[in-house]
Amino acid sequence: MNVDMLPRTYPLALSSAFALALCAAPAWAKVDYTVSVEAPAALASLLNDHLELISARNDADLDDFQLQAIIKETPSAAQALLETEGYFSARIRVEEQGAQHYVLKVEAGEPVIIDDVTLQLNGPIRQQADYQQRLAAVLEAWALPMGAPYRQDDWSSSKRAILRLLTIDRFPLARIVKSQADIDPQTHRGQLLVQVDSGPQISFGPTHISGNQRYPLSVATGLADFRQGDPYQQKKLLDYQSALEQSPHYSGVVVSADMARISDNEVPVEVSLTEFPKQKLELGLTYDSEDGPGTRIGYDYYNLFGKGWTGSALLDWKNSDRNLSFGLGFPRQANGYSHSITSSFKETDIQGVKTTTVDAGAWRIRSHDKINARFGVEFIQEKETIGNTPSNNTRALLGVFGWTRRDVDDPLRPRSGTLLDVSLSSTLGALLSTTSFVRGYARGVSYWSPWPKYGTLLTRLELGQVWAKDSDEVPSSQLFRAGGSNSVRGYDYQSLGLPGADGAVVGGRVVATATLEYQIPVAKDWAIALFHDAGNAAQSWQSFKLEHANGVGLRWLSPVAPLSMDIAKAEKDGKLRWNMSLGLAF
Repeated sequence: MNVDMLPRTYPLALSSAFALALCAAPAWAKVDYTVSVEAPAALASLLNDHLELISARNDADLDDFQLQAIIKETPSAAQALLETEGYFSARIRVEEQGAQHYVLKVEAGEPVIIDDVTLQLNGPIRQQADYQQRLAAVLEAWALPMGAPYRQDDWSSSKRAILRLLTIDRFPLARIVKSQADIDPQTHRGQLLVQVDSGPQISFGPTHISGNQRYPLSVATGLADFRQGDPYQQKKLLDYQSALEQSPHYSGVVVSADMARISDNEVPVEVSLTEFPKQKLELGLTYDSEDGPGTRIGYDYYNLFGKGWTGSALLDWKNSDRNLSFGLGFPRQANGYSHSITSSFKETDIQGVKTTTVDAGAWRIRSHDKINARFGVEFIQEKETIGNTPSNNTRALLGVFGWTRRDVDDPLRPRSGTLLDVSLSSTLGALLSTTSFVRGYARGVSYWSPWPKYGTLLTRLELGQVWAKDSDEVPSSQLFRAGGSNSVRGYDYQSLGLPGADGAVVGGRVVATATLEYQIPVAKDWAIALFHDAGNAAQSWQSFKLEHANGVGLRWLSPVAPLSMDIAKAEKDGKLRWNMSLGLAF
């Protein structure tokens, strides 16, 4: 028996005379009957899902004449279904047992076992240097090896899989020229043959961009990591679309290869763009449970000097934290890297420590899939007053490396996955620095929902340390304090640290905080959280002492970002404090 594509169902065939008789027959009452299937469990499930004899029970127009016709066709329809699972010699009958109860009895017999598989890759692909590796990949993707039972789904999916391995990389015109499954129902053995013609090797042709009006064409073309004449790879098109979507210049992007217009073995690339306006103004009122109301004013311009450079300015004004920052961003390059220059002026007054900070930095950034990596040089100059006592001015010239990985199932409504952020910075010797130091910092969050309807377990860990000759000469922004949202709730913001003059709290060289939280769904988009926080900041690990807090909170999975409202009791002083935050941990 030669089988390539076995039918999934058999249509009911009625003679013309019989059909006319049905049309002329009077309306009959609905037939009420039951069906049971006696077959191995896996086959019984297949038959229950696809047989008309079973699905027709819900047909209000079914009469006894139609039912008898369906019963007559059921064995052949069931046989066709069983053959898709490799059972070509099954014995099937329908018996009526009791009033309007039918039993489908199946003797499945032996399944067909694959005795031989022949896969052939023909065409120009055989001249490729990596032909053997590609053939090995095809064999690995094949789901019906020798000795496996024949299944129609595996037969079809295997052919799709091996064809896809070719069409996504250099050979998009590859096609199956011969596909044959020889099945012997007597010996229960099958032989499979698939021949693939790779077609010619295809390269990228010219790139045609439409919808580009406001920004230089080089902004869009520069994000592609391929050029005309490079071998075609579908992944490069997907990466190109992702890069355009991440650009601040475009709100909508479609990138495709026009296979219908291949010429001289080159496929043109079509890019359709929808652009953002050149300017954006942001005006807003903010509220922080630890700092009260505030104002935020931001302005972005996306085409400085007509080169597609992005200029930005931001004023963030709160009771104890005022920040004015500027940025200059350059378009992302084809290698995935972008560059920026930043500067800011900041004043803070937190836990009795007043600081005035000026910083500037130059950064090289690479974003790819779930990972963001940052390299840069940053200069910080800081003036600090502890209580009523002015402290020495400090400064530092730092080399900085940062790495962030965001891998959650939903960025706005995480139920599973992890967030991880790591940074390492060091002064460049004594150059422009009041003291030499190295700073390491890491934080991570894990979401786990083994049974989503019963809730999500969130765990968080934060660790940091500064190695310095003299920590008094380290800018306070590079030291550590703890307490507040996304730290140890139940304690005031950055209230955990070292005691300073006039009751102030100053930063220490080490920090460690952790959270264990269980979020219990109570309604759509709402959950109650039970949590325990612990942590502290200290001058050394030898003097480090954990502080604890317990609390309860409310979570709203808003369309913008998760909103958290928490009440926690600090074990140190027994006081209740509340926190509110918007967004993920970072």
